[in-house]
Amino acid sequence: MKTTITSFLFFCFFILVMDASYSQQTDSLIYYSKIVSNPVQKNDLARAYRFFTHKKNKSSRDHIPTEEVYANQHLADIQYNLGYYRESERLNLESLKLLDQIPPGADELWINNTKIKILNDLGKNHANKKDFKEALKIYDKALKTATRQSDIQAILNNKAYIFEKQNLWQKALDIYRTLYHNSIKQNDSSKTARYLDNLSFLKSQMSLPDAEEGLLQALQIHVKRNHKMGMATSYMHLLKHYQKNADTLKMTLYSDTLIEISKKTANIEIKEIALKLKLEVSNSPFIKKYLNFTDSINLAKDIRRNQFNYYVYQYEAKEKDLNKSKLQNERLLYLIIAIGLIFVALYFILKYKHKKEKIQQVYHTEVRISRKIHDEVANDVYHVMTKLQDQSEENKTLLDDLENIYNRTRDISKENSSIDVSTNYQDLLIDLFLSYNSKDVNVMTKDLHRIDWNQLNDIKKSTMYRIFQELLTNMKKHSKATAVVFNFGQEHKKIIINYKDNGIGSDLKKGNGLQNTVNRMESINGTITFESEVQKGFKVLITI
Repeated sequence: MKTTITSFLFFCFFILVMDASYSQQTDSLIYYSKIVSNPVQKNDLARAYRFFTHKKNKSSRDHIPTEEVYANQHLADIQYNLGYYRESERLNLESLKLLDQIPPGADELWINNTKIKILNDLGKNHANKKDFKEALKIYDKALKTATRQSDIQAILNNKAYIFEKQNLWQKALDIYRTLYHNSIKQNDSSKTARYLDNLSFLKSQMSLPDAEEGLLQALQIHVKRNHKMGMATSYMHLLKHYQKNADTLKMTLYSDTLIEISKKTANIEIKEIALKLKLEVSNSPFIKKYLNFTDSINLAKDIRRNQFNYYVYQYEAKEKDLNKSKLQNERLLYLIIAIGLIFVALYFILKYKHKKEKIQQVYHTEVRISRKIHDEVANDVYHVMTKLQDQSEENKTLLDDLENIYNRTRDISKENSSIDVSTNYQDLLIDLFLSYNSKDVNVMTKDLHRIDWNQLNDIKKSTMYRIFQELLTNMKKHSKATAVVFNFGQEHKKIIINYKDNGIGSDLKKGNGLQNTVNRMESINGTITFESEVQKGFKVLITI
């Protein structure tokens, strides 16, 4: 019982510790997120940068892309607040890549809102490099998918800034007025100060009344909220307003205040603007010339850096799409090749099947003719011979002729009769060669036993048998040879047969016998060549 209570208490302690740890992490995220949007102390941004860098690295190691993007976005905001726009853009582009790696099923709303924020920030970068046309395209793209009012208002505010830079002041004025009145309805002092400041500064540029009053009112709201970045922006707008109205006294006063504010915000850009405006108070033509020259150089550098970062991302995105398209094309190509191979294979299979059927048909025809010759012609001749044996002496000559016809008919029938190649094929060939041996002709074989005849199917065996038979028959009829040699050899799966006799030879005008051997060899994808001269014998090379 005591052990059970101890275990329960330990479990409760563990839950409390885990809950406290989680709450601490959540509180830290909220705390440092607020610091990024409104730094107060000099080292606030540095501490936030260290926190989110650690968070990003840990999320990357743990393969949690959503948390990595979250940390990365805060790092981009820090760099932007410090005036490091190139680094801020790089981090934003990196965040887009990370979002593409998030697997399906994730929080689509969060992904969509994050993409909108990134697009908004990229639009700012294009505005900084004076690429207003592209900036407007990006903002319009973000507006099409934005659902939160805060996102829509931020994008519209940035669009108004672009119109302001393009001297489309009425368009900008209409947007700023709408945003300002909506912020009052929403009772959002932060947005009210921002939009009132932008609206009043535009009125100053347009020389409209109430500009200074609006700028001072916006400044008071920022001061009341202790929003350092907002205060800095208000001071900059007031400085430019007094510069336009040639009020050097107030310019000097507010430039000193702005320098102090820049020290507290650690914003290099604000400090640079404050010092620049302070120099402009002197009205020295050399200083103004120097400032204009410096602005031109800095602008060119910023444009070059921003274009590089943006187009690197565009190139990588296009390369990714191209690789995806290539992969699809490769798969389609493989599919087409596979289908082509299937059709080719099917063609050869059908061709082989047709050839096999054709060869079998030839064999069946030969056997049928052989039986018909034996059963009808030879038997009829034999029947006539039987009748003539009882006739007169004058028919003996006719009887001899009929006997010769009968023997030739029987030989033809035997030559074309069916062959049983299922038994020992080597013995079958030996019997064939012995059948052509006589007192006048000696048929010899060499290395016949070394051949692996089992590698040939029945059709090839039957075809080879017929070819040997036709060669020997041709030799017996025409060559007057006394010696015939069949030399057998094998190279891997190829069987090579050399035939040679010592007959009278020929001029190689192929008769039906020789042409039949060529046709038979072609039907089983083999080759047969002849070599002969008159009085120099006859040679044949067979390869299968």
